[in-house]
Amino acid sequence: MGTLRTLLALATVSAVLFFSGEHNQLLGPRDPIAADGSLRAGRALTISDLKPVAERPMSDLDDPSKFEERFSKSPVERVRDAVLEFEPPGPAICEPARRAQIIAAIQNYYSTKKYLNTEFHFRGPRASKFIDEAWTTPKDRQIEAFVRQLLEQGYLRAREISPRDHSFLLDVFTQEFGTNACSRS
Repeated sequence: MGTLRTLLALATVSAVLFFSGEHNQLLGPRDPIAADGSLRAGRALTISDLKPVAERPMSDLDDPSKFEERFSKSPVERVRDAVLEFEPPGPAICEPARRAQIIAAIQNYYSTKKYLNTEFHFRGPRASKFIDEAWTTPKDRQIEAFVRQLLEQGYLRAREISPRDHSFLLDVFTQEFGTNACSRS
């Protein structure tokens, strides 16, 4: 019985020494996460800890060489030419297939214009000025006049061209100019 007491006393003393020497230390990323959800266990490894990536310097988005190159690679000229292929307006526009093609071409033109305007205005003041000037070419003025003519003559409704915008106001405005040119009355 004396041996048992000695062993028990030894176990108690060693446990006290073992656990009383525990001090709080920050754990490394390879240490296990605490089961109780506390932050005591440290953080888990991430992919960037395992394979660090060298940071690339931020490119200047407002650098003329960058945004001019971006604009030259965009489909602007192709989109402009696609709309101008349908000029001048006439009864052929009323054919369902032709009508669908012209609506798609005009929608594509305006969506490309809106997308590039948004992107370039985000880049900075030089890019903003550049894109504002880039959309004022003779072709752009010709497209605007062509679309206005289609609306005024009743070949198209504004909501067909830009259904997500508040184009009903344009419809009200263009209804004063005449009836639907494609109606079979």
